[in-house]
Amino acid sequence: MLGVLVLLINLAACAGEFDTVGEALRLLQPSLPNAIVGEPYEQQIHATGGLRPYTFRLDSGRLPEGITLQNGALRGTPTATGQYDFSIAVSDGNLNKTVQEFRLTVTEVPPPTFTMAPPQTEVRDSVTLRAAVTGARSLAAVRTLVTWDPAAFRLREGSVVATGRDVALLTSESEGQLQVDLAFLGRTLDGEHTLFSFVLEPLVEPATLWLDQRVEFLSRGADPSKRHHFVRQSEGSRTPLPGTDQRRPDQNQDEHQDERHDEDQELRDGTLPPIDGEP
Repeated sequence: MLGVLVLLINLAACAGEFDTVGEALRLLQPSLPNAIVGEPYEQQIHATGGLRPYTFRLDSGRLPEGITLQNGALRGTPTATGQYDFSIAVSDGNLNKTVQEFRLTVTEVPPPTFTMAPPQTEVRDSVTLRAAVTGARSLAAVRTLVTWDPAAFRLREGSVVATGRDVALLTSESEGQLQVDLAFLGRTLDGEHTLFSFVLEPLVEPATLWLDQRVEFLSRGADPSKRHHFVRQSEGSRTPLPGTDQRRPDQNQDEHQDERHDEDQELRDGTLPPIDGEP
């Protein structure tokens, strides 16, 4: 009787090694997140069902250069962009096997996200705008050209201020326009940071603020051809308000559209001075 009791206890202790009875071996990963060239990547491939332990292997196809399959995880640093199709097989302790196809996309390093977060409602007082960046990677310098409706707002004199330490700041101001060049001395930025701030004062009340922005980012990287990112965007509220003669920025500055387009092209072609590679 004692021997039977010991056997039952041993069986109960081993029960945790089994998955749900009848559950087939399968992989749980529906898709893979994108990888970024030159940045470390790690993604675990999860299996369920069958009998542990699991064994993973590459069944067909090709992994990106720099990525390997290690103990059920894709790890490494990809060295080239592209889409890579492959199949991963998993087998269990009962020698059951299942295979699933995957696609891993390796992309270029994305540009940082830039915002000044202007108010989305009407304005009756001065507005402090803070230029911020998120998703920075080894960011060494930033050039920003921001324009607004000169009939509705003016730049407060002396209000442009850099945020943070060890920053070289150059500004160029004209009616309805501000250019700010920032270089980070002896360091680079990663992640989320506020770069600079300035103040606009309304010339009409109420007013709505619409900002056109052209931004050039310079990052430190191994490939010189991929150090620069260019972004053109707009944000704010551009709804004309009743009872004012405020016009939208694109209506006030139509005559400058071709000029700004030409400057964009010249900047890309190198005929306008780009941000120095060694600020």
